[in-house]
Amino acid sequence: MRWTNALSILLALSVSFEARCVGAATAPPAPPAPPVVSASVTGPRQTVFDTRNSCEQIDIPDAPARAFRDDRNIVHLIATHYVARAALGPNLNQVKHDCRVVYRSPKDPDPSHFQDNNWLYSFYTEDGRRIAALVHSEYDADEIPKMCATPKDPNNCWWNTVTFAQSLDGGYSFAVPAPPKNLVAAIPYRYVVGNRASAYGYNTPTNIMKIGGFYYALFNDWPYKAQKYGPCVVRTPDVFSPGSWRAWDGKDFTIRFADPYRENVAKPDEHVCEPVLAGAAESLVLHAETGNFISTQYAPDNRFGGPAGFYIQASRDLMHWSKPTLLAKLSELQATDGPGKWTYDYVSLIDPTSTDRNFATVSDHPYMYYVRSDGIHPPYVRVLFRRQVSLHFGG
Repeated sequence: MRWTNALSILLALSVSFEARCVGAATAPPAPPAPPVVSASVTGPRQTVFDTRNSCEQIDIPDAPARAFRDDRNIVHLIATHYVARAALGPNLNQVKHDCRVVYRSPKDPDPSHFQDNNWLYSFYTEDGRRIAALVHSEYDADEIPKMCATPKDPNNCWWNTVTFAQSLDGGYSFAVPAPPKNLVAAIPYRYVVGNRASAYGYNTPTNIMKIGGFYYALFNDWPYKAQKYGPCVVRTPDVFSPGSWRAWDGKDFTIRFADPYRENVAKPDEHVCEPVLAGAAESLVLHAETGNFISTQYAPDNRFGGPAGFYIQASRDLMHWSKPTLLAKLSELQATDGPGKWTYDYVSLIDPTSTDRNFATVSDHPYMYYVRSDGIHPPYVRVLFRRQVSLHFGG
C-alpha cells in the first residue's frame, strides 16, 4: 500500500509551515494537482439493515456508515441515530444489527453544554479497546420550550457543534466528558433564539485518518457570518484530546476553535476555518494503491453540473481536490428500487478487504454504503444498503 505518498505530501506541508514560523526564506512547495478519478457501480444492491428489524422506532440509519475492528477482531458497523447501536460480526459481510445501546443522547437543553442530541459520527482506535469518536451534536431548539422563535421553520433553530466521546471497552459503550471538556469545534457565535439565517455551526465530521504524527478529518459547516460554506480540513496530534484540533486556514493549521460561551471572542474571523471543497463531505478514505484521498458527497440536484446523485472527489494532500465525479445517479437507484417515494443520503465507501483496523483504506473495488428513506412513511422507514463499486485513477 502507498500510504507513503499521502504521508510525504502532508509532511512537506508541515515542514513548509515550520520553516515560515522560524523566518526561513524557503518557498512553500507548489500544491499537487488533484488526481483524476472515475467511478461506477458494479454490484447488485445488498441490504445491510432494514428498519423493519429495528429495536425501537428511532433505531434508524441516520448517518454515514463507519466501521472499526475491536480488540477481539469483531467488526462494528455504525450508522445510527442519537440513540446509538451497532451491527456486529466477524467481518463486514456478516454483521448483524445488535439491540444493545452503545450511547444515548442526554437531551441537555442548555446550548452551552453542547449535548442535546448527539450522533456518534466517526471513530478511531489504535488497539481496538480504546476508541475515540467525533460526535455530530445538534441543538434542536424547536424541541425545547421558548428556545425557537420560528417553529414553522425549525432550520433557524438548528445549531451544531462537533464534540468528543470515547469507549474504553472496545466500542460496546461510549461516554462523553463533562462540558465544556467535550467540545471539539464550535463556530465563534452563540445560539440565537431569534435566528433567521437557517442552520449554522460545524457538523457531520468524516472518518478520522492518521497520517504521520497527526490525525485528520473533514468538518462540514453552513455559511454564517465569518464562516464560509464547505468542508474544512482539521487535524490533531492527540485524537483523545478534544481541544487540540486545529483547522486549515488556507496556508497552515493555525485555527483554534473558540468556545462562544466561555470566551470573549473579539475577532470571530480568527476562529473559523477555510473550506477546501464544495458541498458537504460525508466520508474520507485513502486509496491504498495510489495514496490518494477520496471523499464522498451527496448532491440532491445539479449543483455539480451533472444529475442528482452520489459523487466522489479525490486529493493528494486533503487541501486541493478534484472536481466532483458521478458515482451513482439517483434516478438509477430509484429505478432499481421500483415504485415509491424514495430519497437517498449518507453515502460512504468501506472496503471489507481493508486490513486497517479503522477501515481507512480502500482498494479499487470497495462498497458504497447509503441510506434510502421512504417518503410515504417518514421518517422512520429506512434501509441501509450497499453496492460494490469500481474506482479508477487516470492521473
